[in-house]
Amino acid sequence: MAHGHGASDRLLGDPRALLAAAALSCVVALYNGFPLTYPDTGNYLDNAIDLLHGDRAWFFFRPPTYGGFLVPFANSLTLWLLPAAQGLLVAGVVDTALRSAGIRLSGRTLVGIFALLCAASSLPWFSGQIMPDVFTPIVILLSFVVVWAPVTRTLWPALLLLALAIATHLSHFPLAAALVVSGLGLRLALEPGVRGRRTVTRLAFRAVGPLAIALALVVAPNYLLYGRLVLSRSSSIFALAHLVGEGAAQRYLEQACAVRPYRLCAERGALPPDLDWFLWSASGPRARSEPEMARGDSTFLREAPLIVAGTLRQEWPAILGSSIRDGGRQLVTFGLHPREHSYSASVARSMPRLGPGIADAYRESRQANDALPVVAASRVHYVVVVAATLALLWCVPRLRGPRYGSFRLLVATTAIGLLTNAFVVASLATVHQRYQARVVWLVVLLGAVAVHQCVTDRRTGASPAGGWPRR
Repeated sequence: MAHGHGASDRLLGDPRALLAAAALSCVVALYNGFPLTYPDTGNYLDNAIDLLHGDRAWFFFRPPTYGGFLVPFANSLTLWLLPAAQGLLVAGVVDTALRSAGIRLSGRTLVGIFALLCAASSLPWFSGQIMPDVFTPIVILLSFVVVWAPVTRTLWPALLLLALAIATHLSHFPLAAALVVSGLGLRLALEPGVRGRRTVTRLAFRAVGPLAIALALVVAPNYLLYGRLVLSRSSSIFALAHLVGEGAAQRYLEQACAVRPYRLCAERGALPPDLDWFLWSASGPRARSEPEMARGDSTFLREAPLIVAGTLRQEWPAILGSSIRDGGRQLVTFGLHPREHSYSASVARSMPRLGPGIADAYRESRQANDALPVVAASRVHYVVVVAATLALLWCVPRLRGPRYGSFRLLVATTAIGLLTNAFVVASLATVHQRYQARVVWLVVLLGAVAVHQCVTDRRTGASPAGGWPRR
């Protein structure tokens, strides 16, 4: 099967176009007057600063990877470079993925598509934000590159960046695994020429290698400092919060507390089905147990995995059903939430640690003063995503033949990524606008590329094997 790699062996196009695309991706942060933040941003910035000071507690709730990525930017001199750096990563990965799919856009066209993305999609709201969500679409695009690029091709920069992207958020591990497994299976089914043992081994190593490196990046600090081979020492608490939010943990405790005196048994009748309350409210169990967890000896932390395991054994049919239902809801829930783009006390507490003037700049930003057009932007995003979806449904069947084989595979990979992302986060956390908003701009990207190729083929009179027939 042709994959469109013969015309050019370059992974990246015009550097000037990539820089222009990166600059465009900063538009919302520039309008805000400060890099965009989220309530969790303060925690990630604290991780970066604590890394510099050797604090052992910096990655209890978050993997250390994004905090490490933030280290060069966690000061008053370079903080503003973060949106530009993240935008440049996105621009480079988009260009690499399109080139790997046989789509080589001119610099002007690439910049034009990024202008559309930054004016009418969620992209600049995440590339300009101090959060690891910018890496989720990078996981999807680079998973396509490492699976579908020619087996003989050296892809070390893409492999290492994919490993970093996976390691920045725990939800990226099942996402990347699903993309790699489905991609490898599809490639082996479609290409008999890669089924030789040596070729399969090399392809599997290249596809699975980033996952293994990401696993080491996240697990090694927990093992070296705490002697535990886990992705996160707090993962059981987040899993328990999800089960409480579903009401499943409460039903398990009604049965289990007669024989197992868990600490939560004393309040099982008053546990509301609310994940956010459980995790983040000052009156919630997690906050009340935080002093014990900080000392490393917490009954709550020891009991959480037991309650999670018991709930899964007893309630798995209901949990599976709710995950499917919530995954479907998450798939079409991708707007921006005003509360997430407003002043945050937790973020404000971290700002003075970055250097002089940063706290004032944050307080003066449009975000902190509720002056960003969040609701209007969300409405635009929904309309544009629907239009891009219709454009893909119209154009992709017309992009026929070997010339567009790889592009159709990129569309398929992205579809799998969007579906997997929705069902993973719905199963691990709760339905939340930002989880799907962080990746849905890929629909707009591929829709714009598909329309561009259809229009170009029709204008040039491409043959049916490569697009529109000459009329």
